[in-house]
Amino acid sequence: ISPWTDIAEALAAGARAALEMAAIGPEPVARFLEIFSELVEGRKEELVATAHLETALPSEPRLGSVELPRLLDQLRQAAAACRDRSWCRATIDSKLNIRSMLGPLGGPVVIMGPNNFPFAYNALGGGDFASALAAGNPILAKSHPGHPSTTRIMAEAALEALDAAGLPSASVQLLYHFAPEDGLRLVSHPSVAAAAFTGS
Repeated sequence: ISPWTDIAEALAAGARAALEMAAIGPEPVARFLEIFSELVEGRKEELVATAHLETALPSEPRLGSVELPRLLDQLRQAAAACRDRSWCRATIDSKLNIRSMLGPLGGPVVIMGPNNFPFAYNALGGGDFASALAAGNPILAKSHPGHPSTTRIMAEAALEALDAAGLPSASVQLLYHFAPEDGLRLVSHPSVAAAAFTGS
């Protein structure tokens, strides 16, 4: 259980990572997402067995043939969107002389994983994670207590992928648990760019 001092340290590191990520551009992020998906796929048997033990969800077809492939597809689609910048929605209105585009939010995105999707919505790899990272935002992930070992395996793969892609180490951070009042303090902190939670 992380005290507020740990959370504050992670927030500060995430704010620094946001600046570093803006300076290095999208290619290292796209590489991270691809490398991460390969590493997760390489540990498929271990991940499926661990998630089954922790959640009692069926290994097949649910975890191994449905949810894990969905996770891998989300990561790879996010890598492609990161490269082609389609998510930016660049718009030029010549008549009104207005130009706009979407960009990174300028700070870490807090992602909280649900209990019922240990892969597809895991705070360390699910759709919320993939899209926030592809848009250039560092991630502060909060693991669900229902599948800590599944999340640990994914965190190990993420750490390896961060190093291989050349991203700042604070681009992806993990906290297992904290007090509810610290959770409220975290998501309302001015350094946090957004918070995501999908599931039940």
